[in-house]
Amino acid sequence: MRVDDLYRLLGVELDVKSLVRLMTKLKCEIEDLAGGNLVYEANHDRPDLFSAEGLSRALKFMLGLPVRRPPVSGCGVVAYAEPVPDRPFVAFAIVRNVELDDEALKQIIQLQEKLHTTYGRNRKRASIGLYDLDMVKPPVYYRAVDPDETRYRPLGYDKEMSLREVLSQTDKGREYGHIISKMEKYPVIMDSEGRILSLAPILNSEDAKVTTSTRNVLIDSTGLDPRVVVDMVTIMAYSLAERGRDTEICLMETQFSDGKRLAAPRVEGVVQELTIGQVNDLLGTEISVKEAANFLGMFGYDVVEAAGDKLVVRAPPYRIDVLGWVDVAEDIAIGYGYERLGEEATGLPPSRSSGREDEVEHLSDLLRRVLVSMGFSEVANYMMTSAEVDVRLYNRRVEPIVVANPISERFTSLRTWLTAGLVNFIVENKNKSAEFRIFEVGDVVYVREGRVYEERRVGVAISSPEATLTDGLAVVNTLLNAIGLSPAFREGEIDGLLRERTAEIIVRDDNVGFVGEVHPEVLLKLEYDRPIVTIEIDVGKILKVLRAQ
Repeated sequence: MRVDDLYRLLGVELDVKSLVRLMTKLKCEIEDLAGGNLVYEANHDRPDLFSAEGLSRALKFMLGLPVRRPPVSGCGVVAYAEPVPDRPFVAFAIVRNVELDDEALKQIIQLQEKLHTTYGRNRKRASIGLYDLDMVKPPVYYRAVDPDETRYRPLGYDKEMSLREVLSQTDKGREYGHIISKMEKYPVIMDSEGRILSLAPILNSEDAKVTTSTRNVLIDSTGLDPRVVVDMVTIMAYSLAERGRDTEICLMETQFSDGKRLAAPRVEGVVQELTIGQVNDLLGTEISVKEAANFLGMFGYDVVEAAGDKLVVRAPPYRIDVLGWVDVAEDIAIGYGYERLGEEATGLPPSRSSGREDEVEHLSDLLRRVLVSMGFSEVANYMMTSAEVDVRLYNRRVEPIVVANPISERFTSLRTWLTAGLVNFIVENKNKSAEFRIFEVGDVVYVREGRVYEERRVGVAISSPEATLTDGLAVVNTLLNAIGLSPAFREGEIDGLLRERTAEIIVRDDNVGFVGEVHPEVLLKLEYDRPIVTIEIDVGKILKVLRAQ
């Protein structure tokens, strides 16, 4: 982003030292600050900081500067959602009286794309669109239509295309078309006159595009989870509202055919109740309620109640990372200063022993370095998954730990192995490469005979048109040889893998893992046409062998 644009939104200029200090408190790392440009990395759980609008607002709170809170009210514009089975949810909002120049437009588009790639999981989980409201005739509709009979002029093109042609003849269509290409009908957003505003989640219309002349913006988000689409609209609405002196946010309600309704953006953030005793026990501090309230003010919280030991606060509506009281305590810790934590221990006698890295972590890092040197790329999947993806797809005879009241169908259990996540990563990115060499080091949890087991594992996946078990055996040999071990192999049986192409990994008579080819029936269900070889090794068992040497 342009530094002068950031300071224009902020209302003051900062020296480099102050900017670095404040952005560090926001968990942002500056990568480059030269030529009038600022390049930084924001934490993945703070998508509200992905553009100049959100960053300037956060800096205002930090500096104690006035922060304009745009009015939010109903606007009378209604949206209707018809059944779209494979992408069922949509949310809308309007921001009026925006003032956009070229840099503002760049930042809003950047925010849109960052939301797509991160929180929206490359548009599969959710996507977001922006339209010039003055080019739209309300009400607006979300529906599934025939991909061959429906035509519109896609953004950046000067001719009309059918929806199916958009998938094959445009860059965005080729990149994201796989999300909807198997649908019988394609999801679109249109106005009351039948004009197509967007082929969701692929490409908007050229006729309603947002420009520097736009004053009123319609926002939409379509996706798989109602909470996520409202989150996306909320972040974008409050960011757009930073671009103008008299902006206002208009709440829109979407009416679904089953009678349900969904309003956006979110008007109020989550309320969290905690005690200062909890905070001090967690941080090892002696912070007062008043001090904690002041620290939280630096992050935009509203204090609902601060009396005695009790603290009740409301997070800003765009802070989707605040899920529990520990998240509030983290902001208190940042406001207090991480560098100050532990000050009260200075009077204690010196330790008689030195700290050292945990053995499991040390071995995990060593295995990481070896795999990277072998040309593998590390991925990081969520510990939470769904039993459908993790267990049932592979017909696994294992009992997962399930969530009692899951918010999303994507996160209903804890993962029982790494293979499912690695395979899913390959399948989701199959259009980006014909070959994959990836790995993950992480924990898995499962139940056996009423007892819960937690293991640290290293998982590896290889996929190419010619990938076979032999490739996996070679990787295991190289990996374990690098840490001084010589593996042997014997025929094995792992649910979800091809029996005659699977082997147990044996080190000094101990079964430490497996290597094998994913069963073709699983790949067929995932609509993936290249073989995948997967490896999993129990890091804890390897560590025991190394200790015994």
